[in-house]
Amino acid sequence: MTTTSGLFVFKDSGVPEGRDPNSYTTVVVVHGYVWHGAIFSKLFSLAQSRGVRIILLNRREYPGAKPYTPEERALLPPVLDTPPTDEAELRSGAEMLEMFMQQRARELYDTLQELVVERQIPPADKDAQAGGIILVGWSLGSAWMNALLSHVGSFPVGEVALKGYIRRVIWYDTICFLLGYPYPSHDPYNPLWDSSLTYEERGRVFTGWVTAYFSHGDTPETFERRKWLKTPPSTLATMSKDDLESTVHIPPGVPGGADWILLHDLHKYDVFRRLKEGALYLSDDPHKKSGSGGEPRAHVGDEWRDVEVRYVWCDHSVWEVPYAVYLLREELDRAKKDGGSVRRMTMSRLKGANHFAQWDHPAATLESFLTNTVNQDVDVSDYKA
Repeated sequence: MTTTSGLFVFKDSGVPEGRDPNSYTTVVVVHGYVWHGAIFSKLFSLAQSRGVRIILLNRREYPGAKPYTPEERALLPPVLDTPPTDEAELRSGAEMLEMFMQQRARELYDTLQELVVERQIPPADKDAQAGGIILVGWSLGSAWMNALLSHVGSFPVGEVALKGYIRRVIWYDTICFLLGYPYPSHDPYNPLWDSSLTYEERGRVFTGWVTAYFSHGDTPETFERRKWLKTPPSTLATMSKDDLESTVHIPPGVPGGADWILLHDLHKYDVFRRLKEGALYLSDDPHKKSGSGGEPRAHVGDEWRDVEVRYVWCDHSVWEVPYAVYLLREELDRAKKDGGSVRRMTMSRLKGANHFAQWDHPAATLESFLTNTVNQDVDVSDYKA
């Protein structure tokens, strides 16, 4: 089903049988770069036993969803080899990108409204920590989470007040780059930015790299950049050709594709950072500003002040994930010392998992989304593969 906002409901496990239809939890997942909702399909065999409903959304430009209109694409500045230096050009580009992401936030907001009303999703019982919606953004999908949290206060309350339904928003294995953190000076490696490779080679090398398992040290200097483990094998190595073809949609991720442009532009215009700060800091915190003008955001709705934001990270993922954890903890410590007004932020480590834990370790992954025990490791070895 394509929603009125243009997103596509790739799959819906439905109301779990034998459960009170007024109290079950719904997990709504927004996918990342190139891999679409089907990469989360292994969660579905667990929905019934866990008594949850799972809904996978495909973003615009992905199978089943509407393509962007020419007017929407016009908000994406052309990708340049080097970041612009002119202040007016930087401001203009940032404003266009922020408008584009605000539109994406609004379509996600409207889609959630539509799902709640048409599929009769029960509200959250925050005292019992049950029911409602746990909203997950994987990898690049976390930018959609941050856009939503940044702008939700400017959206009018619709047919239902989503504040009563959203229990938790999850950044799932989000790399430092996508949270607007700068790369370290020491070996800032990612195959997508390797200028010694052609674009075709970058895609091939990146796919092998991002689906692999890495063993990391305890400090940024000892996070492994390139050499992945032979055991366990990479997710790619264990996928059949049919598995890969059914979970991947290449066009948005190639040069000229919308996600390819966003990866470059949201970084070069510093919008990833602004989205993260807009999501993390509440309206009465000095960090909570509109991205380009500096004035406080207008609020006409509700900014979901009490919604938990959880960072679920995989400790055998690419180095950019533990590095993001390292920098986020530093930022949260600074905010605490400064008396900042920050959302309730929790973390959960998927121990022994890589960037594709939802495929290799679906039971542990679902547990990391659902558990109400905060800041706790979930060890994949405790769950059946």
